[in-house]
Amino acid sequence: MTSRFGLGPLSTRAYAERFGADWREVFPAAMVQRAPPACIDSSDRQLESKLAKSFPAAGVLTLQGGCIAGPEGWVFGEKKVWLPDHSWYGECPAEASPRMSQRAARRSGTCLTLASNWSFANYGHLLLDSIPRLRLFTGAGFSFEDVDHIYCPVKNVAKGAALLGRYGVPIEKCIFEPVAHSEGLQFDTLIAPTFPGVRRNYPHWVPDFLRTALPKAAAPPARRLYVTRGSGTRQLANERDLLGLLADYEFEFYDPSLQPEPWLDFSQATAVIGAHGAGLTDLAFCAADTTVLELLPSDHIYPYYCSLSHAAGLNYGYLVGKSERQRRAGARGPSPYDFVVSEPQFVAGLRWVGKH
Repeated sequence: MTSRFGLGPLSTRAYAERFGADWREVFPAAMVQRAPPACIDSSDRQLESKLAKSFPAAGVLTLQGGCIAGPEGWVFGEKKVWLPDHSWYGECPAEASPRMSQRAARRSGTCLTLASNWSFANYGHLLLDSIPRLRLFTGAGFSFEDVDHIYCPVKNVAKGAALLGRYGVPIEKCIFEPVAHSEGLQFDTLIAPTFPGVRRNYPHWVPDFLRTALPKAAAPPARRLYVTRGSGTRQLANERDLLGLLADYEFEFYDPSLQPEPWLDFSQATAVIGAHGAGLTDLAFCAADTTVLELLPSDHIYPYYCSLSHAAGLNYGYLVGKSERQRRAGARGPSPYDFVVSEPQFVAGLRWVGKH
């Protein structure tokens, strides 16, 4: 892949070697060892094939005159070289189309970028793909005193500021307004943490770090949460027909979008059931050994929450419900189709949860 600027994308290590940039490794590359997740009432094993077998080294690159572009926070170095290791597309750069105008707006000083693909508008990507970069930033020996700006565009500034504040981020330094698509900002110095893990897969240090914001628990976890999708695509179309089955297992119907602090509620759970989606993001705050049953649409089988559960030490299982339609093999992006979980499937899942 060759960029419009003449040089193709470079790995962070290759860029550091070619241009003499400061690269600080915080976590070395590592293989992943995990037991296969429990697949309930299905022979479909697509999920396992999408789990990462290894994680690349993670750390922080410092770029003199570095640029960031768009709400995605694409990172560009000298000669406008794009650095995919700092994006969701790290190991698959050919699937991305980063763009930046030839001239970026200049800002003086040093900027830390926390931006990531879709983190501007999606809580899951903000919490799991952006916030853990703070762990790399401090692990590399930096502090907030070292920066003048922090680029972390968010759609809801109040909620974004509250989330960042939990991790000690000085809100007065934050740039919440996103740079327009294809537009860029250039700083005297850009501090750019790499993507935490690889797309759809998270290493153990991500939930370890996120849990540092939890207050000391007043009591042991004791709640059982059934997490509804609320609104949007990929709805569990027959959810209403299944809710009556939850009573025997003492689950409460839970809509995280209506709760002021869902991360605290998840930390109080001993079991969580829910359809795949951003509503499960706060699994990162669950106590170790919490039981998780994820309901996956057959047209949208991705390992985000399987990987997160493994990293967090949770007891994870899943079942696959039939989507209303199936896209062609290899289709990219999220499925738009609702799905159905049969009553026998759901009962099998409840029984599995009841045994743990």
